[in-house]
Amino acid sequence: MASSDVILCGICDDQHASHGADCWCPECDEGLCSTCKNHHGVSKASRQHEIISIDDYKKLPAEICKIKQNCTEHDKKFQMFCPGHDKLCCIICISENHKECTGMFLTDDVIKSSRSSIMFESLEMSLKDIQENIERVVKDREANLVEIKQQHLKSMNNIKDTRQKINSRLDELEKHMIDNLNSIETQLKLKIETLLDNLSEKKNEIEILKTNLISVKQHGSDLQAFIGSKMLEKDVAEELKYVKNISKDDGFSQLGLKCQIDDRIIDILSNITVFGSIKIEKSKSQIVIGVGHEKQAQSFTAVQPRSKSIDDITALLITDVKVRVGRSYTYIKGSSVFPDGRIIFADCYHNKRLVIVQSEGTLDTKIPLSPLHPFDVTCIDDKTVAVTTFTDNKIVIVDTKSKQVTKTIEPGKCCNITYIQGQLLYCEIGKGIQAINVSNNKEITIVKDETINNNLSYITTSGENIYYTGEGSTVQCYSVKGEKRWEYKNETILSCTTGIAVDQDGIVYVISNRNRSVMLISADGKNIRTLLTAKDGIQNSGGINYHNNKLYVVSNTGVLLIFDMAQ
Repeated sequence: MASSDVILCGICDDQHASHGADCWCPECDEGLCSTCKNHHGVSKASRQHEIISIDDYKKLPAEICKIKQNCTEHDKKFQMFCPGHDKLCCIICISENHKECTGMFLTDDVIKSSRSSIMFESLEMSLKDIQENIERVVKDREANLVEIKQQHLKSMNNIKDTRQKINSRLDELEKHMIDNLNSIETQLKLKIETLLDNLSEKKNEIEILKTNLISVKQHGSDLQAFIGSKMLEKDVAEELKYVKNISKDDGFSQLGLKCQIDDRIIDILSNITVFGSIKIEKSKSQIVIGVGHEKQAQSFTAVQPRSKSIDDITALLITDVKVRVGRSYTYIKGSSVFPDGRIIFADCYHNKRLVIVQSEGTLDTKIPLSPLHPFDVTCIDDKTVAVTTFTDNKIVIVDTKSKQVTKTIEPGKCCNITYIQGQLLYCEIGKGIQAINVSNNKEITIVKDETINNNLSYITTSGENIYYTGEGSTVQCYSVKGEKRWEYKNETILSCTTGIAVDQDGIVYVISNRNRSVMLISADGKNIRTLLTAKDGIQNSGGINYHNNKLYVVSNTGVLLIFDMAQ
């Protein structure tokens, strides 16, 4: 900004008088007091100059105030503007450096139209775009900080919960081992104590035999001594036999206890060096930056007229497979296609899972979501999908790599869903078309439509248009701003409309379930024709997608049909 100090009148200053300036002449590049302003206004040389108040002059940026009215190199007045060099030129500049330049303009003509030129309008628009984009990024980053905080708390709880589970499990294992130790010690003690009791009894019996032997020897007759010795001989023989067999008794073995800790427990102390790991997950931001000409180009592209006729479209079947995943009854309600061509299905009622198959129909992976019933699914990127759930009134964000639900949103009674530029668009029963921002959960109503009264309204987008089915025989097209483009309704041709898709030319592909057919509606919503019927394999279906010139139709029972549309 210009200095806030007092600015002197340039004319008075040249005459060695100090008078404060009341206004400023940009062309003379000096301040003017009220007296000199009057002379300046009537002078033939300066009467056409446009002056501004000194307060307005002080509001100008300092860089603007430093702009010289004359050529700084030759101190001559600017006379021409050279568009080739994008430079103002004095007469000497022209003769020295711009002899060969063409298309030059008089300086007066250029500067007179500068205020009304589109340059200021373009700059203002660009600054507005920049500001809006910055605000969007700030909100998105702030939401990301909140999300990171939530992830931090969730991780802390996960760590503590895991530690508690480990401690509880180790406590259980420790108790079991101590109980086992006590039990085995008791068994060993019982063996030894039983042997000791037996030996104690034998000692008493030996003492009796010894006493009897001495008595017979000292006091018995010869006959008694003879017969008694024979009797004692048998008893002693029995005791000798017992002594010889003592080694076979379990209690005679050298018993002991040995504690052996399981190697897997030892691994925790030696081989396991970390409790887990914390990683940074990085994915593309959902914020789409577009300013100036980029936004104009996008808008222009979106509203370009379509030229392809529905009569020119043919479909060639290239894949017909049954998606077999186990023995359970399959019931597919919705589907979507990843950027790499893989297809993901919502297997709703019995299996409560997502199923991903390769483009040729071979199984890629299964993602269980029980107890939730996945109803419809849309791809956000190459690994993330959003899923609506039947009866649960939830939208869950699922990481298909980790097979984990990373986020849960609880809107109203939502059924079918699609994704566009950071927002999830879905049909809400009794309300209409809703949009919810994935990053901050902000929800808005795009189309009010209370006629959406069941879960058969399917939705998709193309460019700046939203397409959805409703009322069993209706297809409607709205702009992303909620402006109605067209509506097609025919209860005879369209009966129980479900899945809907749109190609690059704005032609609509819609399933008419009761007729078991795929219908085409022109880009302007005025014409319709049948593309595929039951003879082509069309069954009761909900999932239909258009991707890279291929049409994907999957029946409720899991029959996948892929048609080539590029003829």
